[in-house]
Amino acid sequence: MNLTMHGIKVLLWMALTVYCIQFQAGAAENHVLKAVIIPKIVGIDYYDAVKQGIDEADRQLPELEIQWTGPTQDRVEQQIRIIEDLIPERPDLIAVAANDPVRIVPVLQKAHKAGIRIMSWDGDTNFREFFVNLVEYEDFGRKILESMAEQTGPRADIAIVTTTFTAPNQVRWIQAMKRYRREKYPDITILDIRPATESRERSYRIGRQYLNEFKSLDGIIALGVPNVSGVARAVEDAGMSGKIAVAGNSTPNLARDFLKRGTMKKAVLWNAPDHGYLTVYCALNLLKGNLIPGKPFDAGRLGRYTPRADALNMQVALPVMVFTKENVDRHHF
Repeated sequence: MNLTMHGIKVLLWMALTVYCIQFQAGAAENHVLKAVIIPKIVGIDYYDAVKQGIDEADRQLPELEIQWTGPTQDRVEQQIRIIEDLIPERPDLIAVAANDPVRIVPVLQKAHKAGIRIMSWDGDTNFREFFVNLVEYEDFGRKILESMAEQTGPRADIAIVTTTFTAPNQVRWIQAMKRYRREKYPDITILDIRPATESRERSYRIGRQYLNEFKSLDGIIALGVPNVSGVARAVEDAGMSGKIAVAGNSTPNLARDFLKRGTMKKAVLWNAPDHGYLTVYCALNLLKGNLIPGKPFDAGRLGRYTPRADALNMQVALPVMVFTKENVDRHHF
């Protein structure tokens, strides 16, 4: 076959074009996406447990690179600075557990305008494309108040320790508890609510204050995993174990001894490692365009999850877990 020089050039050009198309397609297939996951605070037992699930999912999903970074105090100002510093790096997605759902919005909008996908988890925000909730707010609030009423009876004076008055999940749980109290336990009185951030030391001090100030006190609800152990220790140190009821959300590792000693009868939570695991799978599916209300998606070992529509866009939530002295040793996180 005789080819002119022009024909040879045409064939070479066509071969080069095909190679470039194949190279670009291969590069697109091998592109590793990057997601940054920001907790409310780093360095506490609870988020260490969450990180176990994040690391597990990260190992299973080579197409997604996870960066874990967060504030050393549960303050939204620190989260805002972290996100500001991330914007020039252009990760594909930022997932934040907001310490304040409103004040964090401007920096999230700025990141979104820069082409970064926005997701919330744990603590919701007023601006996001998807929310990986802990549990359904109403169900969780009811279960906490129910666990208190089982100990105190339907007529009682109680107090609440929360993290902050702006933490989205605690705010919604308290609202749910108040609604349920009006519906089912109108003779349970909430004497006071005080913030302790996520601190065993602060919650311990507030617990002692409640015991000293309210002589009619029958029980204390503590919200925020470290705060439950702080309040329970305050009750034990005051010699009031079994007399002052303690309820709230805690990991099994932190609640174990208090449950076995009878200071607490129940601790409610969700599976913390599973929450981290699910957050990673949701991040990847959001980036791939697979999250649609009513349409199930694959969440690895957790099976299929189905997003539901909400006021902003959509979310999923984990089931509530209840720990007692009988079952607490089956769980280790």
